[in-house]
Amino acid sequence: MANNLKIDIPTRQSPIAIFLILWKVIRQILRQAWPFLLVIVLPYFNFSPSSSSRAEDPYITNIIIALTAFSTISSIIAYFKFYYYIKDDEFIIEKGLFQKVKINLPFDRIQTINFEQGPIHQLFNVVRLEVDSAGSVQNEIAIQAISRADAEYIRSYILAEKAKLAPTETIDEQGAALEEEAHQVLMHHQPLDLLKIGVSQNHLRGLGIIFGFFFWVFQSLEEFLPDLKQGENPMDYLRENLGLNFEASIWMSLFFILFLISIGISLFSTVFRYFDLRFLKTAKGFKVVSGLMTKRERSANLNKIQLIRWGDSLLKKMFGIFRLHLFQASSASLNSNKAISVPGCYQSQIDTVRQTYFPDEQKYPYETHGISSLIIGRRVLYIGILPLVLLLSTFYQPDSYRYLLLLLWLPLVYFTSVRFHKNWKVRVNAEGIQTESGIIGRNYTLLQWYKVQSVNIRQSLYQQRRSVADVYFFTAAGSVRIPYFPLDKAIAIKNYVLYKVEIDERDWM
Repeated sequence: MANNLKIDIPTRQSPIAIFLILWKVIRQILRQAWPFLLVIVLPYFNFSPSSSSRAEDPYITNIIIALTAFSTISSIIAYFKFYYYIKDDEFIIEKGLFQKVKINLPFDRIQTINFEQGPIHQLFNVVRLEVDSAGSVQNEIAIQAISRADAEYIRSYILAEKAKLAPTETIDEQGAALEEEAHQVLMHHQPLDLLKIGVSQNHLRGLGIIFGFFFWVFQSLEEFLPDLKQGENPMDYLRENLGLNFEASIWMSLFFILFLISIGISLFSTVFRYFDLRFLKTAKGFKVVSGLMTKRERSANLNKIQLIRWGDSLLKKMFGIFRLHLFQASSASLNSNKAISVPGCYQSQIDTVRQTYFPDEQKYPYETHGISSLIIGRRVLYIGILPLVLLLSTFYQPDSYRYLLLLLWLPLVYFTSVRFHKNWKVRVNAEGIQTESGIIGRNYTLLQWYKVQSVNIRQSLYQQRRSVADVYFFTAAGSVRIPYFPLDKAIAIKNYVLYKVEIDERDWM
């Protein structure tokens, strides 16, 4: 690939990086200091029509000016102190606002090189380049703004050099460019697929946001109703003065409307994140490209994938779709930054990923085991009885029968606990394990034994008396847990897995 970039000379980012760094600084300030800012700002705003606003107080203006000046100056300094270059088979970053920091990332530690394009990136034809390495919790290196041509050249160069350092790796010397030509499109989402994903999302978050907003409005009604007497119920005021009658049917209609709004929020979020999603199988593993305003490109090298998970829910089951997660090597336990998430997968795509990750899965028959029924009683105690006793002792009123409805919680917890026990399956074969769990939907995990780094058996005092245990299989991408497994089986599977790991000569990554 022809390119004039001199990668061995310290180079600055595109000047567009100043604006991106500024936006990042502002977000960090808002994320970390928003309670402090609210305490300062809110007393200077009074929404009552009979009161004059004090928002023009110079104190607030001075704070805003100071924060803006600090953010702008620090962003400019950070831009001019940031350099990247390649030397002696290492990708090097020099940066630092008040203290100089130098990051040396050897090529053999580089795991994936990903691109991301937000609206500003797309406007100026630049990308954010992220370099992940095995054993890091977050991206080791992130260049905020670099031309796509330079980013492609850096990726191709590093992958080609990695191939020279480790010829046995499945990395073509032509790098990413040739990889793009050889990919296989496993899935390309159409509008109908996005609709299925959006409708089948968990809408509790959206409902929580909406209810939170209406709760704030309700709590603030006194500011907007000047005729409201002190101690008067705002609902009674609305009923008497505005003729609003909040009967059960009104509440049901309001809940239905809020639920539809929640679905709309989920659909918008789905389109925003997964627009034009393409799930690709490459020479090295898998790649996911998606996004409407911000285009993200994530890669998962096959030799770095430690375990895979997929699952459905009641709505996903109706549409026949799953959500797939590919977990890559990381020193942190199950770090989400290392996981590649692919929503809206069909069974055919799941089968392809399983076959690619675990080629010998079908050669060895599975032996299926369940977990101990003792877990039913533990769940009823911890999820049902203890919370119920706490609620009744805290809020019980002798003259009210509404709290009798809380007693329905116990049979509900018992029913779900029975299903939880019944649906838990442990399938073991000579080369790996597959777990299945869930109450309404199903969650699956697939792990090959040679990826396991350690096995741990844990017992509480109750479990010791009942000869059951929790079994943990630890990998570089997190752990797989089997709860309330018979102790004799737990010991047998631990010994077998440690033996398999010891004699297997394959590298785990």
